[in-house]
Amino acid sequence: MRHLFALLISAISLVARGQDSIYHFTTSDGVSLYLRSAGRGAPCLFIHGGPGNTSNYFEALPVAKLLERHMRMIYYDQRGGGRSASAKDSNYSMQRMEQDIEEIRNFLKIKKWSVIGHSFGGLIMTAYAKDYPENIRSLVYAHCSLDINAVLHSHISNGIRLLKEVGIEYQPDSRLPLFNQMMNVHAEMAKYGIEYKIMFRSQHEKNIEDSLIGAATPNFNQDFQRFVWTMKDYQTVYAVYTKDILCPVLIITGKKDYSVGPDTYKTWHFKNSQVLFYEAAHVSFQEEPKWFADHVLSFLEGN
Repeated sequence: MRHLFALLISAISLVARGQDSIYHFTTSDGVSLYLRSAGRGAPCLFIHGGPGNTSNYFEALPVAKLLERHMRMIYYDQRGGGRSASAKDSNYSMQRMEQDIEEIRNFLKIKKWSVIGHSFGGLIMTAYAKDYPENIRSLVYAHCSLDINAVLHSHISNGIRLLKEVGIEYQPDSRLPLFNQMMNVHAEMAKYGIEYKIMFRSQHEKNIEDSLIGAATPNFNQDFQRFVWTMKDYQTVYAVYTKDILCPVLIITGKKDYSVGPDTYKTWHFKNSQVLFYEAAHVSFQEEPKWFADHVLSFLEGN
């Protein structure tokens, strides 16, 4: 009887593992991507931010388990970032990013899926939705930006304002590129323990995300980050394409999200969208996982 019970437990474990599969998927141009499918139900792709980050800051959180109870969640790290390999020819074009997503969809034999994008992931998601509308059921914009330069300006201007609130007058060197100005503002905020206020409601929440990103891999790939800030593909204001996206859209925006700007969604013109307001900043899925999951599941199941 004990042996039979042990066999039964093994069988249950095998079933559970069957719902959670990790692949090192190789694209048509030979780039190995980290890819994971977890949960059961209607398929939903998560596109992480960064740029050049890792999906681990989302998939390792309690919110992922809440979503996976009802959906088949698909996570991947974009080429040149996190746990994925670099492109040998440095091909990080938006078209190639879109093609990677399509190749993942075909590999997993998914006909149509929903997509959740976070932060910079909103640019990739919008480009993909514009070019492959027939493969998408619905979109969730979780604290996204569709204008990378507006993100830099938001970090800089709000960083200066937050420093002033603690009595520090600071102005970055305007002769430097915007990215360098942003990094210098962040360094100044870090001196006074207020850097977290750009994206999080507390230092503790920032520490959680930092630990998840660091845990993804001891050799975190930062290749894409070296290219993205100067590539023409990512200088485009992708908000111009929102008027052509017809599928249902949920926009989640933080009232204190100084990373992308709390009003950035006002420049978007989706035909079929609804806006959900979060009282804090950039990571509602981490800080309020049940709130996030309940609203996202209600939206996706309704569409």
